[in-house]
Amino acid sequence: MAQGTYIQEGVYVDYTPSVAVDAGDVVVQVNLVGIATEDIAASTLGALAVKGIFDVNQHAEIIVAGDAVYWDANGDSVGGTAGAGCATATASGNTFMGFCQTSTAAATEDVRIALSSAEVVAGGIAEVTSLTGTASTLPIAGLEAAQGGTVSTTGGASTTSANAGGAVTLVGGLAGVTGVGGAASVIGGAGGSTSGTGGAVAIAGGAGTNGDADGGAVAINGGALDGSGTDGAITIGASNTASVTIGASGVLTAMAGPLQDRSTEAITATTGGGTDGLITAGTKLAIVTSDSAAKQISLPISSVGDVINIYIASTGCELISAVTAHEINDVVVGETNELALVLGSLYVCKYVATNTWIVTGTSKLGAIEDALTPDTL
Repeated sequence: MAQGTYIQEGVYVDYTPSVAVDAGDVVVQVNLVGIATEDIAASTLGALAVKGIFDVNQHAEIIVAGDAVYWDANGDSVGGTAGAGCATATASGNTFMGFCQTSTAAATEDVRIALSSAEVVAGGIAEVTSLTGTASTLPIAGLEAAQGGTVSTTGGASTTSANAGGAVTLVGGLAGVTGVGGAASVIGGAGGSTSGTGGAVAIAGGAGTNGDADGGAVAINGGALDGSGTDGAITIGASNTASVTIGASGVLTAMAGPLQDRSTEAITATTGGGTDGLITAGTKLAIVTSDSAAKQISLPISSVGDVINIYIASTGCELISAVTAHEINDVVVGETNELALVLGSLYVCKYVATNTWIVTGTSKLGAIEDALTPDTL
C-alpha cells in the first residue's frame, strides 16, 4: 500500500471558513498564511493560495526587496482600514508570510510578496524530541532580514495545575578522556558596522504570576571539582567592563564567604593635587609616593558610602579635594585648607554625607593618630 499519494502541486490548500471570506483577504492558520483569490461563503469549501506573487497592503515603513515579510493581524496599513491587518517587516508578534519582491517606500500602499510560508514554516519550525548535529557545528540562526529574526528557546508548558514548566539548559559538550569540556557562551549581538550599541544580555528569574507567589531565583555557580581538583571560579567584569553593579539601594547584599578587594592605585603627589595626584573614584587603596611633604593629593567626586584607604609610601604629602565644597573632619579643603599625611601611615577616608569626609589615621606601628584637623594652604 502506498505511503503517500500525490494530491496537487501545492499552490492552493483547501479551506472552509466559519465566516465569509472576501477575495483578497489574508487568512492565517497557525503559521500558514494564505490569500483568498475568490469569495468563500461561510461553511463552504474553498481554497487559499499559499504560493504565488501578491500585492498586499503594507504598514507605513520601508521594506527592502528580499526582506522577510510578516502579517500583522491588527496592523494599520497605508491605505486600508485601521486595525484590519497589514504586511510588515517586523517579525515580533507577527506571522511570516513570504519575501518582498520590490522595495517600497513608507508611503507605498502595497508591498509585492512571494508567498512562501508553506515552505519556510515547514522547514523552519519543527516539533522534535531531539536535535543532533551531523557536522562539526550545529548553527541555529534567526532569519536574516531588515529586522533580524528572533531565536527563542522556551521550556514546555505544564498541562496540569501542580506541575512545573519544562527547564531550559545550556551545557557545553562532554570532553574526551583528557580534554576540556565545551564552553557555553551567551553573548549579545555586535552593534552595527558604523554605529549602534551592542545587544544586552539579561539573566532574570521568572516572575511570580499571582497569589503572592515568589519570583524565581537566579543561581550562578562554578563547576564542581572532582577528587583533589578545584571548584570552578566565577569571574565578573574582568575585561571590557566600565563598571560592575551588584544590588541596588535598599537591597540586602549578603556575602557568606570572605570578600577580598585587592584593587590598588598608584598616586603621585603633585603641586595642586591634579592629574597623577587625583585619586580615582571607587579606588579601594591608594598607595602614595611624594618627593615633597608640601605636594598634594586630591579626593575625588564621590558617592555617599564610598571608602578610600590611603597609604603614604614615601615622604609625606597634603590631602585636599577636587570638589571645592568638600570638608574633611568638618573643615573645608577644596581650595583653602589641607590635611597633612605622614610617611608610613594608613588613612581611612569615609564619605558619609554630601560634601562630608571623615578621615582617621593609623601609624605604621598600629597606633591611632590624634584627631586630624586640616590647616590653611
